[in-house]
Amino acid sequence: MGIFSKNEILLTLDAVHVGEVDPTNETGTGYKNVMTYSFDVSKNRMIRAQIKSDAPIDVVIANEDGSLAGHREGVTDDVVGPFSTSKNASMGLILGLYPGDKATVSVKVWTDSK
Repeated sequence: MGIFSKNEILLTLDAVHVGEVDPTNETGTGYKNVMTYSFDVSKNRMIRAQIKSDAPIDVVIANEDGSLAGHREGVTDDVVGPFSTSKNASMGLILGLYPGDKATVSVKVWTDSK
């Protein structure tokens, strides 16, 4: 990152509750233990995500075709990445817990703007 570069925020989530009881959830577990979010990206950049959680949570950054760009397990307070956006126009963030576990999570995903 250059001295005059600025970060471009791609996604911000504040105090998201993962693992709440939801009998209508499509996972069939009765919990909202897997949550997905998509965000637009610029091609050929590097992205990072800052994760703050009150309990260990698994974090996945996915490419627009559903393949894995990167992941980290058991995150409570960390920055994951950098991950390349490659030729993607959008990417995804997946937050996951075991059924029955709960966490309150805040996330900020950013890239260096050119």
